[in-house]
Amino acid sequence: MIKMDDELPFAKGDFVRVDGINAVVVGNEEDENIPHDHIAVFFGSEFAKRESEGGEGNGNPVVWIIPIDVCEDGLEPEYKEED
Repeated sequence: MIKMDDELPFAKGDFVRVDGINAVVVGNEEDENIPHDHIAVFFGSEFAKRESEGGEGNGNPVVWIIPIDVCEDGLEPEYKEED
C-alpha cells in the first residue's frame, strides 16, 4: 500500500492496481468532488463493437472514486498498434 505524505502519490494518467485490477487515474483531490485521500479511476470499458463496423460503441465511461490506500503502483503498459 501507499505511504501518505504531503505530495499526491498518483497523478492523472498514472496506471494503478486496485486488488489486482489495472486502472488509470483520471482525477484526484485537487478536482471538485474528489475527497481528500481519494482518487478517481477508470477501469476501462466493456468490449463493444465499433460504430464503423455497425456496432453501437460504448456508453458513458464509469469512473470510481476510491481511497488512495487501496491502490498500488501500476504495471508498465504493453503497447500495441492497430493493424
